[in-house]
Amino acid sequence: MSRRLVVALALLVVSCGGAATPEQQILSNFFRAARTRDNVTLGNLSAVRFDPRTDGTVEDFTIVSVSDEQRRTLPIRELTEAVAKAKADDTELAYQKKIYQDANFPALQRVVKAEQEKQTVQGADAAIQTAWTRWREEQAVSTRRLNEARAKLSSEQEQAVASLSAPGRDDTDISKMEVEVAMKAVTVNAQVKSPDGQTVPKALVFTFQRAVGKQGDQTTEGRWLIVGIQPGNAPTS
Repeated sequence: MSRRLVVALALLVVSCGGAATPEQQILSNFFRAARTRDNVTLGNLSAVRFDPRTDGTVEDFTIVSVSDEQRRTLPIRELTEAVAKAKADDTELAYQKKIYQDANFPALQRVVKAEQEKQTVQGADAAIQTAWTRWREEQAVSTRRLNEARAKLSSEQEQAVASLSAPGRDDTDISKMEVEVAMKAVTVNAQVKSPDGQTVPKALVFTFQRAVGKQGDQTTEGRWLIVGIQPGNAPTS
């Protein structure tokens, strides 16, 4: 019997056996799905990927430790307010920039043309160029802040919804829920077969996360999802 078949059977036993821990089941299914590029299963288990073309494939693994759970309240209201403020600031800055542009339009046309032709701007137009450069830089920073605020809100919401929603079902509406996020770190020693065919031991730290939603007297426990993978310290025996 080949080593690959033995490992596959071992992972199947771990994933199906009653003695397997939740972490073992999730990681076994994750590694198997990653190895076969089963993106549907991966999407139900994880927000991150372990690409066999770049990261290799896990032939075997042992869980070394599981940290205590850390909990925090999902700050949806605060993140929503942060997005609203960033949007208002960005809109106001764009308005003030437009006023400056309208007031200096002929000079700005000359400045932009000179920049396109890689010519040096001289005289009074040089001051206009300096001011316009500052406006553009401030607008870029403001827009980046808005995009970052939106991305953070979206990420927090999407991971909570994914945890609380059953695979293949409609997304759970968390808008009226009080949501807590539980996190824990799972450290494993893994035998990883690299894309060039060499098998080496690696320590990997997986961040597991799940959401717990409360609405009135009802509490909904979400599924554990893998939301992060980091290299660990040297593998231990």
